[in-house]
Amino acid sequence: MSTNAPTSTLKAFLQIIKLEGGQGALPVSAALAGVALVAYAISGAVLHGLEHTLVGAISYGGSTALLLAASTFAVLRSYKRSELTLQTLSALAATGAFMAVTSVLLHFVLAVALPPPLPTDRLVRFLLFPIVAWNVFMFAWLYRHTGMRAIPAFALAITYVVTINWIFGSLMH
Repeated sequence: MSTNAPTSTLKAFLQIIKLEGGQGALPVSAALAGVALVAYAISGAVLHGLEHTLVGAISYGGSTALLLAASTFAVLRSYKRSELTLQTLSALAATGAFMAVTSVLLHFVLAVALPPPLPTDRLVRFLLFPIVAWNVFMFAWLYRHTGMRAIPAFALAITYVVTINWIFGSLMH
């Protein structure tokens, strides 16, 4: 393995976040996919834990990571693109973790800037909604790079993001 592999992997993730590249630039690595999934689960749990209990946050993080892995495997298998599973899973989990960390940081910034007499929780959720939309576009972008057509990729991304943010988010307190 070359010495610039972490640098090229980081560059590939930055290109994915900017919607300039796809997961094809990432290495095919089970370890990278595992690290990305763990980061996705932990960051999702931290984000969910800002407003819910520890048990709810942990169950949210773990279940969303499992759902991401299972749905990615199933969809790519049905499209006969199983060879892209590790790269796609790495990209989806890493970008999802990036979005969760960004949301947590912005949540703290907005919570400090907007003291408690204001309806901080509702206002923060409203102001952070563009991150949810960006997550949909990133996931659709990545699914599109697997060979899916635009509408099914976008529908799958919307379904996943709605499921984890509103259905899982409301069920796991």
